[in-house]
Order: sequence, then structure tokens, then C-alpha cells
Amino acid sequence: MVRGVLFYICSRVGIFVKKEAHVNFVTDPLEGRSTLGPADVLVIGWAEGKHTCVDLSGVSPLVGLSSRGFTVGQAALKVAS
Repeated sequence: MVRGVLFYICSRVGIFVKKEAHVNFVTDPLEGRSTLGPADVLVIGWAEGKHTCVDLSGVSPLVGLSSRGFTVGQAALKVAS
């Protein structure tokens, strides 16, 4: 849902975007192909003509993130693990 809303807002204001865009420009030299999954949203020409990949992750409130022990990047680390 968040991806859809972000895509809709960007499209409505004239920002060129693609959903589920493959990022084939990042390749593994041993395999000769991209090892990354598609970006949730690819923003075309975002900054100085460069494209930007936006990857969204949802974190359940049940994973134990508390405000006392909050650390920047903790949610991303939990998603990655």
C-alpha cells in the first residue's frame, strides 16, 4: 500500500517513476547479472539527473522496537536478519 501511495503521489506531481523496476546496472562480476531484486519504486532523474531506488520494508510492532532502546537503523537491521 505504501509503495502504491508513493507511486501515485510522484506520478501526480510529474515525477517519473516505475514500480517493481529491475536494477540491472548493479551486477555481480562472477555471475554477470544483477543479484538484486527489483526496486519497489525507481525515481527517474531524481537528483542531478541520477536515478534513485526506493526500497520499502514494513516492520511489525511485535518485533520489539522500544522507544527507550531506539537506535537509528535498528529496524533495517531487523529486516535484514
